[in-house]
This record gives sequence, structure tokens and C-alpha cells, in this order.
Amino acid sequence: MSPRLPNCAVERAIANRFTELADNGWFPEDLPADNAQLLQLRKVVVPGPGKTILDAGCARGRFAKQLVSSGARLYGVDLTERFLQAARRNVPSANFVRGSISALPFPAEMFDAVYCLEVLEHLPDTDLALSELSRVLKPGGTLLVIDKSLRGLSAWSGLPGFVAKPWLEWRGKWMYSPDFVFREVWFWPGKLARQLRKYCRSVRFEYLTDGRGKASHIYRLIPFLSMDVAWIGHK
Repeated sequence: MSPRLPNCAVERAIANRFTELADNGWFPEDLPADNAQLLQLRKVVVPGPGKTILDAGCARGRFAKQLVSSGARLYGVDLTERFLQAARRNVPSANFVRGSISALPFPAEMFDAVYCLEVLEHLPDTDLALSELSRVLKPGGTLLVIDKSLRGLSAWSGLPGFVAKPWLEWRGKWMYSPDFVFREVWFWPGKLARQLRKYCRSVRFEYLTDGRGKASHIYRLIPFLSMDVAWIGHK
């Protein structure tokens, strides 16, 4: 059977859209030390000397920048060249390359850990991306994916994701216009965990309960209503 190939035309369109939005303030170069995703990343990946770590969908390198002091060897990959130029200035000690997460430009079993934070939602073939993220992991390596839950309550509207997302898309209040070639993907936590189990020997997911907005105070009381979920796989 021939290997599946990424949909290059769709991925180019998505990358071009990110280029258009690159300077709108959504993609900073720095993170506060108490950022919930960063805290989860440090806990799960445990960066340190001797570890080789990949930031899959690195943008301007804001997460990689926070791991530099650990002594780990850091790599980043992104399809948007404008982001990569900024990342190289922002984190000069890391190695950033242009490429698709659906066809990673790295050999198999290269990394001790891979993280993909709010990026999987922008990929047209979720399963192909998961297979690639797993392929470049060493046996025993750790994969961390953080993304949006369809079950979670939107922190700003209070509506569940499976309602809020299509409603905002229909109104044109989304990063992709209604006539765009791609629709951003959010996930049912259990379903994505089952997909990931095809490539990892063990998988679990956790709800990130820190946040802001109308619904955020509910997350600590009822964690499964959180919008942000961390999927953790071990190869």
C-alpha cells in the first residue's frame, strides 16, 4: 500500500492564511511563566540536558524559548516562513526548519519528546499528522498534543464548542472565512485518544482548567467542560 501524502494545496492555503494574520497579535514571541499550556508542557515533557525535543508547529518559537534554559536540544518545524524567520531571531540556539507536520522533514525515532500545541486543529488530515508525530519519536518517547474540545464550554460565550464553533464560522467571525478551503477541526477528547492509540502504546488525556472568560470559573468545578485538553501519548 502506498503511503498517504499530505494535501499540499490545502496546507499551502492554510500557511498563506497564517502569513496574512502573522502580525495581528495572535502569535507572540513570549509567554508568561504561569501559562497553563507551558506548565503542562514542562510537566509532561520534562526537558533537560541530553533530551532532543521537537516543537511541531512552532510559530515564533514562544514555547521553545521557555525550554532553552533546560539544556535540551530544541527543534521546531512550521510551514509559514514568516514565523520561522521570527523564531530564528527569537530562539537562536534552536534549530528551525520549514516543513509540514503531515510529512515531517526528520528521520524516524529522532526525538525523545514531541509537542504540538494548538496546531493539530489546523491540519487537514488528523490521522496522518498523528502518525508522523509518532514516527519521529524514539521508542519510549512522549507526545503531547494540546487542542480544543468540542465538548468544552467556550470561555467567552459560555456555549459548548460544538455549538460555538459552527455558529462563529457561519457568522464569518473566524480566522478562516466561510468560503475558505478548510474548516478548523476541534476534537472529542475520547475520539482523539482512540486515534492516538494506533500509534502510542499508552494514551491519556487531561483537562486544562486555567483560563479567562465567562466560563473559565466552571472549569475547576467541572473539568471536562474545559475548552483545552492535553493528550499525552507514550510510544
